[in-house]
Amino acid sequence: MVYINPQSAPAAEAISLEHKDFTPNQSQTADDHFAHAAGRICVKCDRAIEVRQPARRRGESGWVHDVCPDLD
Repeated sequence: MVYINPQSAPAAEAISLEHKDFTPNQSQTADDHFAHAAGRICVKCDRAIEVRQPARRRGESGWVHDVCPDLD
């Protein structure tokens, strides 16, 4: 039987998170989980990723737009 010390750091963290509200906050923006790779070239559409465009890693070295912009 393994005894967990209630004063240990993981136990203290678990207790502090026990009643925490994890519902999404209304003040968060929709793209909080995206990376921003301004200046990189999208390997999918071969266009530059602009400052405000959300992007994702593709493989080890590539970046892609989350949604590639329409072609002009």
